[in-house]
Amino acid sequence: MMTSPARRGRDRGFTLIELLVVIAIIAVLIALLLPAVQSAREAARRAQCTNNLKQLALAAHNYESSNSVFPSGGMTPTAASVGWSPLTPYYSYWGYLMGLSQYFEQGAIYNAFNSSSLSYFSPENDTVSAAKISVLWCPSDPEVFNGNGIYTSPPAGDNRRMTYTYGLTSYRGICGPWYTPVRNCIGIAPGDYSKLTANALGVIYHGSSVSIASITDGTSNTMMIGEYVYGRLSQVDKNCWHWWNAGNSDSIGTAMYAPNIKGKDISIYDNTAQIPIVSQSSEHPGGANHAFSDGSVRFIKDSVQSWQPDYAQSTVPGWPTGLIYTTVITTPAGTTGVYGVKPGFTYGVYQSLSTRNGGEVISADQY
Repeated sequence: MMTSPARRGRDRGFTLIELLVVIAIIAVLIALLLPAVQSAREAARRAQCTNNLKQLALAAHNYESSNSVFPSGGMTPTAASVGWSPLTPYYSYWGYLMGLSQYFEQGAIYNAFNSSSLSYFSPENDTVSAAKISVLWCPSDPEVFNGNGIYTSPPAGDNRRMTYTYGLTSYRGICGPWYTPVRNCIGIAPGDYSKLTANALGVIYHGSSVSIASITDGTSNTMMIGEYVYGRLSQVDKNCWHWWNAGNSDSIGTAMYAPNIKGKDISIYDNTAQIPIVSQSSEHPGGANHAFSDGSVRFIKDSVQSWQPDYAQSTVPGWPTGLIYTTVITTPAGTTGVYGVKPGFTYGVYQSLSTRNGGEVISADQY
């Protein structure tokens, strides 16, 4: 007699509770792993930013070896230069990155730029101005390589009117503890211009010609180049700032405030430029990268000891208590002047790192 085959057990699937448990476990794993992945990506971006600044610092030393001085933060053609205007003389200034370009593998751009008879604002230099150079971009600030500076001039109705496009940079030379306004230096009396340049205490500023020997505070204790965030600016400011080959405050910054100035301070203005625009900043958590005059690159924390804004006692609202301002010069574009420190008041550690010959004694553990 034939027997029937054994009855197979019924297939069993996941219950709803089991499925929810699996989903919860996966969600927990993602929650644990995602910050680690993001942290690893940011570490890679910060390393790339460090490498960019290292290349610029080495380029600056190669420049110094060839010219006996570090590159100038701003070079001004004569009043006869094409593109110069007495109403907008600062458009003639081309900055330190233009001079350095031949030393960070951009010789073709350097050779294409006409600096002897044309300003960077001249249409003939528009191709160079619009160049996008990856070594000048911090990868943690993606808008700096996705964006462009856009400027239209002269006013509507002028048959010379055209739109200029500018490549951007994340890195500015550090001119010292405060901004030195020398944008309209053409026509300034030599004595007044000397006062302005004496007011620049850093390594890279307009008209600078700083040698290694003149950095008496020590090259390892003197900042030269810092990083600045482009993506935080308003759209209007994005059009007008961070132009890579421009001089003045497009490629010159200060150490007036510690990196990543926050809170109500971001709305402070000084007499020449928006403080956050010319103060160091970064999208790296906790601080910003800085290239020093010895060629090293170091990460300086937001918490570095610094003088603070004081709204009650400053001679100008929002400036540090110890900083004073004296108007001494009248120019075609208005008045400007020099800064100073009140007797008995000292810089913070961060400001001290921005001076080349201030005589401060700073140890590495202070920053």
